Amino acid sequence: MSRGTSTTDVWDAFFSDFYLRAYASEERDAEAETQALAAARLSGCPEGGELLDVPCGFGRHCVPLARAGYRVTGVDRSVALLDEARRRAAGARWPKFTQADYRELPFPDESFDAALNLFTSLGYLGDEEDAKVLAEIGRVLRPGGRLVLETMHRDRLVSAWSENDWRAMGEGRVLLEQRTFDPAAGVAQTTQTLVEPGGTRESRTWSARVYTATELVRLLDGFSEVKCWGGFEHEPLTTGSRLVIVATK
Repeated sequence: MSRGTSTTDVWDAFFSDFYLRAYASEERDAEAETQALAAARLSGCPEGGELLDVPCGFGRHCVPLARAGYRVTGVDRSVALLDEARRRAAGARWPKFTQADYRELPFPDESFDAALNLFTSLGYLGDEEDAKVLAEIGRVLRPGGRLVLETMHRDRLVSAWSENDWRAMGEGRVLLEQRTFDPAAGVAQTTQTLVEPGGTRESRTWSARVYTATELVRLLDGFSEVKCWGGFEHEPLTTGSRLVIVATK
């Protein structure tokens, strides 16, 4: 069942120019590069190995990974985000980009040495469809390959709960957020309002599943080993940390 998550039409409208204006500020690039390189090390991807970044968004992780020598393939459903990723790649041989839904990856079995799913890129589709995503990533991993998944988790969401907040997003933009949470379904609804420097406003509302670590481990039952951490350097998982999962095929 969907458990109240948004439809693909809602997500397609969100992962668009709106998302780029909210999140593509260059002020965040250094942090994204640091996280991407740490995730790749945690994945055990060999130097020059085949690395899958799914979904890759506008390239905030896969472009610096390619510069570091990984043969990165970025996959995303959004044409708008892929266009920005290609612009950032500036015609380099790597990364390669593919437009696809991550429930149906257009690659043969055992195509990649490792895979990354970063910046809370799961939970959009509900339990059954998210399980398909994880199984599909497992399908294209080589034996012994690892998936590194980094996300918000329910314990942190609840412990640091705020119904309203705002943050500066670069280039004079402000992002306002209003939230509700359904504890029975584990679904958070968020309304984001982007305020441009001139004062114009645009809003998007969406609902996403926020999993506990236990629930995500259960969804990864097709992997041979699953470990949970609170960061990319094997920090312990706590109610206040992010959740980093390393799942070995």
